[in-house]
Parts: sequence; structure tokens; C-alpha cells
Amino acid sequence: MMIPTDKFFQGYKKKTPFFEGWYFKHQIGDEVYSFIPGYSIAENDETYPFIQVISHDYSECFFFDHEQLMVCEEQLLIKIGENEFSEEGMSLSLSSPRLTVKGTIHYGDFSSLQRGRYTPSIMGPFSYISFMECYHGILSMNHSLKGNLIWNGKTIDFTHGNGYLEKDWGSSFPSAYLWAQCNQFDTPTARFFFSAAEIPFLGFHFLGIISVLQIEDEEYRLATYYGAKIRNIYQEGDYLVIRIRQSKLELKIEVLQKVGHLLMAPENGLMNRVIREKASTEIIVTLIKNKKQIFHQRGTGAGFEEVGKLRGSTENN
Repeated sequence: MMIPTDKFFQGYKKKTPFFEGWYFKHQIGDEVYSFIPGYSIAENDETYPFIQVISHDYSECFFFDHEQLMVCEEQLLIKIGENEFSEEGMSLSLSSPRLTVKGTIHYGDFSSLQRGRYTPSIMGPFSYISFMECYHGILSMNHSLKGNLIWNGKTIDFTHGNGYLEKDWGSSFPSAYLWAQCNQFDTPTARFFFSAAEIPFLGFHFLGIISVLQIEDEEYRLATYYGAKIRNIYQEGDYLVIRIRQSKLELKIEVLQKVGHLLMAPENGLMNRVIREKASTEIIVTLIKNKKQIFHQRGTGAGFEEVGKLRGSTENN
């Protein structure tokens, strides 16, 4: 069976409803600027391209005509109007009454995940299943940036900044999920991603977990397909705390709660669901292995989404 690639075009001959979107994050200091190019296919087989923009204090969605979309099947290359996104970088020319963004940012080498037959992507063996509601891919946990953007007349130099790239495709986002990502810790080589979601599967639901912490050449992955379970989720002051256990690993995530910005999300193929994303917040990640703490650091410029309430079972001990 062919492994669904998490890099290239997924929409060829797809039945509706369907969406595909890429999340390009750019961080310089504590400032974060993310761009989400994508498209949805409606029941009338009409394609609707879009580019969403989100920063620490701003969000907007730009819509385009279907003939303005080009996605390459052989490489990572998305063109929407005069805007281009690829593995080498992105070039933007966006304008609305509220926001004008122009410029080019070049990317360094991508930091990819470890892959194998059982884990061809972050979704592990679920990558081989053809009827999932939503698929997720991480294309780069971290890469260097070089270049400038002119944001409403202000020049932003991203040189010495860092980037992150992931994507989603399918029919709808999960009804309830948590998502967090950060690649700015005291340890320069530390990168972190986490997601937990209600997953519909063969007539029932289960709580799916995927998480990766990279520290230099080491990769610690906690996932449902490795036996990971959420012990509990609770509020502690201004922080949402998530505790996860997987065999000899224990992961604690603490996210500073802030009011997020409006973001469009797919539902039955169309971008008609409104969620909120915190483009830049604070996160504390603690990893314990064999009862020994191997990582405990505060990250800045973290992205975070909390949509709905997770109903999946958790451990209480």
C-alpha cells in the first residue's frame, strides 16, 4: 500500500468534502508571524484557495479564485495568486484594507522527524489508513530564516530567526483538540510539538495523542500508537496543565492561557468553522524518563489552540 506523503499535493482526484493546508511559522525573538496557505473543495467540486495570516496581535484570511491556485505534486510548492511557498522559502504579496504584507524569506535546511515503516509520519501506522477524518504531517521542526517582510509599511528582518512547518488534510478538523508547538527554549536545539484530539474511527471515538520533543540528535516521541495516555488535564492559575504517561516517559505541558485570535478551520471540506489560536504564548515543558528529569524549560513564542473539550478517557493515578 502506498504511504500517504505528508509533503506534497493530496487533492488529486479527491472526493468532496476535502481540504489541505500548510502552516508556515516564522519567529524572530518573541514575535511570531504565521501564514497558512491552503484550499478547500466544496460539494460542487469548486476549489476555494486561501491564505490565513496570524501574528501576536492580528489575524486575517485572504480568499482567492480557484484558477489562482497551483500545487505541485512532485515537490513542496504552493502558488496562490502572487504568493509562493516552498521548501526554499516564501514570497508574499498580500493586501487588504487592514493589512499589507510583501517580501521574501529564505529557509535553511529542514529538521525532520525520524521515520520508519511503522512511523512514516507523525501519525505512525495511522498514516496507512485511507479513511481518517484528518491527517497531520510535520515537515520541519526547525529551520533558519533569512529575509525581510514589509508589514503595513514596517520592515521586519527575520535573519537569525527560526521557522516551523506542518500541514493538515482531510475532510474536517477534529471536533475537539489541543495543539501546542514551540521551538524557542534556552537550549537552542530543543523543539517541541503536541496534539491530542477526539478521533472518529470505525463508528466510535478515541483520544489520539502525538507529541515530539527533539533535543540535539535525540527525539522523544509520545503517541497513542506507542501506548501514550493522558493522565489528566487541569487548570492551575493562568496555566493549562496536561500530563501524559508512556511506559517509562512522563511529559508535563504547562501553557499560559491568553485570548486567541480568530482563525478559520475546515468542517466538511469548507473553511466555515471559527476557532481561536494563540500565535505567541508561554509554555513550560518537562520530560521525565525512568523517574529522572531530563528536560525542564520555559519556551516563548509558542503556538497554542484549544477547541472544545476532550472526552477521551484519562488515567487518574
